[in-house]
Amino acid sequence: MTLEEALQSVELEPGKTYRCRVRGHVVQVQVIEPRTEPIAIEDEGKIDPWTELPLPNPVGRKRSRLVAPPPPDVPEIPADDELP
Repeated sequence: MTLEEALQSVELEPGKTYRCRVRGHVVQVQVIEPRTEPIAIEDEGKIDPWTELPLPNPVGRKRSRLVAPPPPDVPEIPADDELP
């Protein structure tokens, strides 16, 4: 059962705060007046598009050197008697 389902059967008055102890925890419910404009709920899991992420730590170094490219593959040329 969700908290919303449990509170459906309870008469709540706007502006009041209710507290109770449930399984060793103190639970507090604050009843607020309904708003006509939407309420913005911030999501902690989102990353803003302008957030700068840290650069990864370098793992190692590798020196590069310039070398000649490998020679091209030599095509196979069929013998005269193999031509169609």
